[in-house]
Amino acid sequence: MEKVMQTRRHNFENLNSKKFAALLDPAATIVLYDRNLISKVAGFRRFLKTYPHVFALDAGEKLKSLESFAKTAERVHSRVGEAVTRKWTVLAIGGGSVGDFAGFFASVYRRGLRLVHVPTTWLAAIDSSHGGKTALNLAGAKNQIGTFYPATDTVIVRSLLRALPKQSADDAMGEILKIALIDGRAWTKFRPFTTSRSRHLWRLLPSAIDSKLRIVKRDPFERKGYRQILNLGHTFGHVLESRLRLSHGRSVALGLLFAVDFSEATGALTVGAAAEIRDWLERNGVQRNSRLDVVDLKSTARLLRSDKKRDKGDFVWFVVIRGRGKVERRLVTVAQILSVARHYGWLR
Repeated sequence: MEKVMQTRRHNFENLNSKKFAALLDPAATIVLYDRNLISKVAGFRRFLKTYPHVFALDAGEKLKSLESFAKTAERVHSRVGEAVTRKWTVLAIGGGSVGDFAGFFASVYRRGLRLVHVPTTWLAAIDSSHGGKTALNLAGAKNQIGTFYPATDTVIVRSLLRALPKQSADDAMGEILKIALIDGRAWTKFRPFTTSRSRHLWRLLPSAIDSKLRIVKRDPFERKGYRQILNLGHTFGHVLESRLRLSHGRSVALGLLFAVDFSEATGALTVGAAAEIRDWLERNGVQRNSRLDVVDLKSTARLLRSDKKRDKGDFVWFVVIRGRGKVERRLVTVAQILSVARHYGWLR
């Protein structure tokens, strides 16, 4: 039976915390970080001086290519390869793309090094730095190569998150709304945000993370199918992300709206329940995109057929909503998804 690594979670006010420093041996740490942090985070350059082995990454989906991985792996290996042992640590400091990339690197370099995440976006703090998934993209499709490799520690730094621009908090709403729909417990009954989103997100963060990890614990390696409920909003959301070049969080938020449409069309949701959830999503800032005219049938069908959740033939596992706290995955055809998308105006 495979052992599931338990990730310790820490909340620190800033990166210069003595408790944070105690987690790592700088001389035996490979730091992979988003280069934008140097200009955006006060004191970050000074923080890096503590670590002799630092490597800047250009965050974004282009980072998660095989070509980029090979270049970075060669760069790291040429500088520290002779010194690295299995006792070393990879410290990933960045958003989702950096975390996915650094996590994959940690899982395969020297057949596995310790991994510590410091998420620097709300989206990564809520979702991608928890649960152990790592990923690279392939042939224009997201996350086709990856491993399950949980971090030993995930460090949430309040000062980093609160300094983020408003857009970062907006992008995180898709994942907060997703896990709230899946969970359905008391913490999810929050009202639409009318003041600082970052303040509300910080308050909701522990509950959102615990909700995700509760699901991951039941199916850590995604072999039973249960963990796939975390893909709510992602199947069509990934199509929109690819075609509209939207952020991942914004794409998932729109994917939730499509999931409501699909659930209504297939009878999983009543018309009234669907209208209530749509209204809740829209009051929390999820609005249909005016550029949907570039989402065509042919490209959508191709992207759906390359989805990791595809089953045999033209079948795809899709997460439908039966109500708040009630979601389930169903095997549906690509043709069904396309038909609903056309009927509800998602495709031209």
